[in-house]
Amino acid sequence: MGQFGNSPDFATFDIQQLNTITNDINQTTFLNSSVIYIGDNTNVGDVMVVIPAGSTGGFGVQTLATIPPRQPVGTGYATAAGPLATTTSGGGTGCTVGITAVGGAITSITIIAAGVGYESGDTVTVTQGGGANGTLTVTALRSLPPTATQAVTFHGLQAGGFLPVIVDYVLETGTTVGQLVAAQ
Repeated sequence: MGQFGNSPDFATFDIQQLNTITNDINQTTFLNSSVIYIGDNTNVGDVMVVIPAGSTGGFGVQTLATIPPRQPVGTGYATAAGPLATTTSGGGTGCTVGITAVGGAITSITIIAAGVGYESGDTVTVTQGGGANGTLTVTALRSLPPTATQAVTFHGLQAGGFLPVIVDYVLETGTTVGQLVAAQ
């Protein structure tokens, strides 16, 4: 605890009303590692939160290497709106793409689903019956929000207390305390 009773060591933030309690986890509900204070409620309650440590959904593919004009990639491909399954040289999964093919070679590619777990420099190969050697390099990544399955529930919270962790999201499910405020 900090130098004053009932205050954490990190209570140097401004305390503001928390108006974003939602199960919709996205960039607009992000609390940016806030201190959560249990307000003046008279009820003992529970709160379900997503904490920053390990609480990202992972990194998905933002862009793949640009295909230079007159240097198409692969053979035996046909234009497809996707999603086409892909494979990777790294630990990523779930990236799907749409392709434009001319003469069997891929001339342009569109990311349909970013997937998770990718790193810059991984290779992604377009998988399509009859197609071969349609391999591209991941050049940029997109950070994905966490999922509700990564939440932690704190039980029996008392008025006037602080959660013992920094919080990125407060979820409706399992949240029964009367008032929460967040330092932002």
